[in-house]
Amino acid sequence: MADKDMDENNKTIEEDKKTGKENVEKGFKNFMTKLGDALDDLTSLEVTTFTGNFSIEATTLISDKQNKFKIKNILNQLTTNNNTNLKLVAYTRIEMDADVSTIVKSDLSESDTELLKLHNEMLQSSREARKAAIKMVTNLIPIKK
Repeated sequence: MADKDMDENNKTIEEDKKTGKENVEKGFKNFMTKLGDALDDLTSLEVTTFTGNFSIEATTLISDKQNKFKIKNILNQLTTNNNTNLKLVAYTRIEMDADVSTIVKSDLSESDTELLKLHNEMLQSSREARKAAIKMVTNLIPIKK
């Protein structure tokens, strides 16, 4: 009977090791995904401008039990519930290596043209903010001459 108990104990230990290894691998993959997302955020700049109407419950947008709204939550909610009549006016993505992708709605109305001007102003403002953030970080790093 002692051998049977020992076999069961060894089996439990092996199962625990396997579970532990799987959890470490899963955690590492999750970490790498989040690191990749953070690097993408740091090395790219996106501005998206929509026009139209949508309805959404504010309580569905609160992220991590914090009282703040995030555009990703809004877009996810709109996609899920389809309570929207939004149309893309302009989208711009700038990569760190200066590659730029831009989409602009064709046949812009007068109000769309104003939104496109606003889009370009937001893009310029975002560039300036990014430049200032990079300058601040580089000023924090001591450089030996």
